[in-house]
Formats: sequence, C-alpha cells, structure tokens
Amino acid sequence: MKLLLFAPVLATASCGGDTGSGSPDALASWTLSEEPIVVVGGADEREGYLLHQVIGATRLGDGRIVIANGSTLQLRYYDPQGNHLFDAGGKGEGPGEFQTLDHFTRLPGDSVVALSRARQLVRFGPDGRYAGSSPYEPSPCQGCMCHDGFLVPDGSLLLVYSLYAGGLQSRDCPIPSELRPTAVIGRFDPATGVLDSIAELPGAELSYPVEGRMFAYPGNLVQGIAPDRVYLGDTESDVILEMSFRGDTIATLPVPFDPAPVSADARQQPDEPESRWTYTYPDRYPRYARLVAAPGERVWVMAYPHAREPMLIHGYLVSPTLFRRFEDGGALWRVVARDGLSVAELRTPEGFFLLEVGAGYILGTHKDEFERESVQLYRLMR
Repeated sequence: MKLLLFAPVLATASCGGDTGSGSPDALASWTLSEEPIVVVGGADEREGYLLHQVIGATRLGDGRIVIANGSTLQLRYYDPQGNHLFDAGGKGEGPGEFQTLDHFTRLPGDSVVALSRARQLVRFGPDGRYAGSSPYEPSPCQGCMCHDGFLVPDGSLLLVYSLYAGGLQSRDCPIPSELRPTAVIGRFDPATGVLDSIAELPGAELSYPVEGRMFAYPGNLVQGIAPDRVYLGDTESDVILEMSFRGDTIATLPVPFDPAPVSADARQQPDEPESRWTYTYPDRYPRYARLVAAPGERVWVMAYPHAREPMLIHGYLVSPTLFRRFEDGGALWRVVARDGLSVAELRTPEGFFLLEVGAGYILGTHKDEFERESVQLYRLMR
C-alpha cells in the first residue's frame, strides 16, 4: 500500500512561479459540429426516449450509445443514430435489477458495469444481457469518514474517503476545524478485496448550516478517470496530479487557467431579511471545476465559471444529475498533454455536461431552458 502526501507536491510545484497556462493565442482552436449529430431525449417524450436524472452515458465500439437513466434505474441502449433498441436493469432485487443506480462505465469489449449503493456491481455483456453481479465490501466508514465510489474501466473502484462523504451529515459528527479536511483516495479491487492508497488531498470545502455560514464558490477535490491512470486535483491549486492506480506519480501538470478575482457584483447576500445564512466569499474563484480524461494521455480541464450568483453546492458543477445550466456561452475547456503543455481550447454548448471524450467525438447530457434532459453526441474537429 503506497501513500502519497499531496501537500508537499503542491508546495514544490507552486514555487516555480509558472502556472503553465500559456497564451490563448498559442492554442489550437478545436471546434464541434454546429449541431449534435445524435440526440436522445429532450422534447421527445416517447417511451424509451424520455430521460430524467441521467447518471451517465457511453458510446460503445460499434457506435451504440448506452444511457444510465436514474429515474427508472435502467440502462437504455440506442443504435448509432439514436434509435431506441431495448432497456436493461430496472428497479427490483432480482438478477440484473437495481435498488439504486449511482455510477456506470464501459468495460473492455463493450460490456458495461453499474454500481449500486446496495453494494452491488452489476455487469451486462456487449449484447446488453445481464452477465452477473457481485457484492463489493470496501473498508467501512471509520467514524465520520466514509467514501464516495467511482467506477474504473477495469471494473475496480476509485474510493474517496472524506468527512461526510456519501451524504453522511450526522449530528453526532463534529464540524472539522479545517476548511478543507483531508481526503484519502484509493483503488479498491472487488475481486481481491484489496484497497490500495493512491493519494491524500484537501477534500471538498463544505458549508455547515448550523454555523449559519455558506461558502460561495467553494474549493473541491476532483478526478478524471482513465483506464490505466487517474487525474487528481484541488481546484484551488495550480497543479494536477497524473497518478497510476498503484500510487505512483506519472506527471505533475500545470493548471491551464490563471486565478480570477471575484468581482464586487458577484458578492451577493441572501435576499430574505430573515435568512439565517451569511455567504462567505473567497478573494478568487477556484481555477478550474472539472477534469475529464481523454484519449492520447490527455486531460480536459474545465475553467471555473465566473458566476454572478453564489455557487454553494459542488454538484452544480460536477454531477450530471445536479448540474446547472449557465447562460454564459457554455463551458470553456483546455486540453493538457502529458508534457504539461496546453494544446487546444474549445467551448461546449450552453447547458451541456461533458461525460466522455472519444476519437473524434464528445458525448454528454444537456438541459434546455425547461430543464428537459437529453444525451447529445457532437463531432469533434481538430
């Protein structure tokens, strides 16, 4: 078991004074097709097409699209043109059914696996048929330290242990003295039951209503998961760690965005005179909001939106079910290569939440002005 202490890495990387962001003029401008080439859902309310609480989506090797629809606890399969084929899963306790549907990913060979908080990993073959399930028993909560789980494309899990993770906010748990309590990241192998530590990082900055204060634009711990590595970052830091699942540092990458101050007109307080909350504002926005691993040993980094209203909940930026639509021209992304150089920049459309970057395409969810959900596939042109 290897353990990497994150704070010394940050201190070393921050002393150089070079953020590595570079001049935007030196970046290639990648573009997307003007319209999505495949759309599932949205205003289409036919059976099999109405989507709600989409957990994720992936494109298989033959072009089929699989969507994890949280409201029905189903995996929905579509042909390359977006025509509905069939559904798998559903609510229940039988083989191939779910009590909850929390995360899913594509496995080698176009199988998929889904994660349920009922401590089950449920697998479906390339044909969409149920292929088996297995319980997983990672290390349990230690007092108030619990974990969130994210599937890795080999069927293992990336676990993030932190205070109040997984929605645990027991009144028996004391409020930590640090603004960013340490989180421990590890990889759990369900086949062997072994949990290997990867890193320790500052955890999410949380608000505690009992204190009457809410942090606007809080810092966060984010990750981008590739088949053989993970990108880890503190959104208030100037580096991103590229790590192996054994805990070895592959590279230390510069964050490709400079700090931006929070302007006076973005420092609002609650409108209600009787409100019990006070918003606490940082001097600067976090430097970035999300990481998405991409082919070619690259990572896409999303700039933190310079919102004009308090951003209080991390899920507004990092959760496909909770994310908010911003009327600001869409998210700005920069693509960082393994050598740390930013190679390209592009914007995704307003209301679009990026889920997957492939060879010549991006896939994600979209919310329109009526909060209707769809899954959209765009062609990526370099």
